[in-house]
Amino acid sequence: MYNILIRPLQKEDALISYQWRNDPEVWKYTGSRPDIEITKEIESEWIVKVLQDEKSKRFAILCDNEYIGNVQLNNIENNAAEFHIFIGNKDFWGKGISQLATYQILYYAKEVLKLSETYLYVKPENIAAVESYKRNNFVVIEENPGNVKMSLQLSELKNTTVSVFVMVYNHGQYLKDCLDSLLEQKTNFNYDIVVGEDCSKDNSREILLSYQKLYPGKFKLLLHPNNIGAVDNQNITYENCSGKYIAICEGDDYWTDASKIQKQIDFLEKSPEYSLIFHKIKELTTRKERYAYDNPSEEKTYTLEDLSKENFIITVSVVFRKNFEKLPEWMKYSPIGDYPLHLLNASYGLIKYFPEEMAIYRVGSGIWSTQNKVDQIINTMFCLKFLLSHFKDNKPVYDNLKIQYDNFKTALTKPFDEKRELELKIKDYNYLEKNISTNYLLKMLKIKFLKKLKFNP
Repeated sequence: MYNILIRPLQKEDALISYQWRNDPEVWKYTGSRPDIEITKEIESEWIVKVLQDEKSKRFAILCDNEYIGNVQLNNIENNAAEFHIFIGNKDFWGKGISQLATYQILYYAKEVLKLSETYLYVKPENIAAVESYKRNNFVVIEENPGNVKMSLQLSELKNTTVSVFVMVYNHGQYLKDCLDSLLEQKTNFNYDIVVGEDCSKDNSREILLSYQKLYPGKFKLLLHPNNIGAVDNQNITYENCSGKYIAICEGDDYWTDASKIQKQIDFLEKSPEYSLIFHKIKELTTRKERYAYDNPSEEKTYTLEDLSKENFIITVSVVFRKNFEKLPEWMKYSPIGDYPLHLLNASYGLIKYFPEEMAIYRVGSGIWSTQNKVDQIINTMFCLKFLLSHFKDNKPVYDNLKIQYDNFKTALTKPFDEKRELELKIKDYNYLEKNISTNYLLKMLKIKFLKKLKFNP
């Protein structure tokens, strides 16, 4: 497995690529060998010149951060472009790297440049290349003795194997850790990073745009013009994840194992009876209190019924099958997104737990962990109301959810700390209107819900 990325070609790349120009083996299948010896200076001048061409986009191929080849789009016009690739470092031939790099530039052409078609020319004797292009859905449209023309309608570009689901709001101070950890993944499949950026007040958006420019084949950025709230951001981001599987990492968390999603996908591919997989995490917090979650020291299998007793899954560790294209309508009004999502996915199969620690969960920076205890309990109860309705025909699950609901309801009648700072006990509805939600409809639904509970002073 390798970490494959493409980044913009730069003048300094000439210090390596000039050697490839003088190697007859490199040019055997990719074009006509130059009739003069290429020096560092000649190669450098060539790169400077082609980077000024407005009708081309040229990128370096990185394998585990080593520059090994080039990939490019030329003659960009009329929503189409000519594709070309070569791996200059022969140590990396025949390892599937070309196919992964090809997918990234095609993804860039579709999602960023908004092109409709790419085409290429390949020598018919280069059978391995032809087969690689076919795996990315290129089709032969013209055959001549000297070359074969192949074309891809970008609407036919295959979906990625994994979409990494990332929600971002004011995560600027942590976001680079998150993005770097996603980009470091070593896989034998394609994955994209789908980011819902909810009009942050810090520099989160600028960071995302800079990363997309540096690694153009990885990012689909959903840059909302106005703040739409966590609920809508989750729904929109989810619907834009086209992968067969979805991995989650919020903008203030990060992964610590470069093989994380490869390990999880390998398991899910071999185990169709499982719908969701998660793993041990490390909690990073400056708070005295710690969140309670199950981190067993051995592999375990859980069921929907187990999960309905409590949420023991930390979202940064999760990979699941994309079991449905859209989230249920009621999730638009749920103040909690992760627990319902895990329960819905668990409805389609078993849950697997790995005891390997492969991610960091940062407590105290996200929307949930910065809420006070009262808000957390109220939001959880409101969410459980929707879940009780959704699972009303599954008695064991319904009963477990009802026990949770009743326990939280009981908790609201007790003081929350010694300083009594949070001893609100639902007395002040003006507080609720100001603090529970910025979404008017959701806010009113919550107030109505609370009044039905009859928490009177």
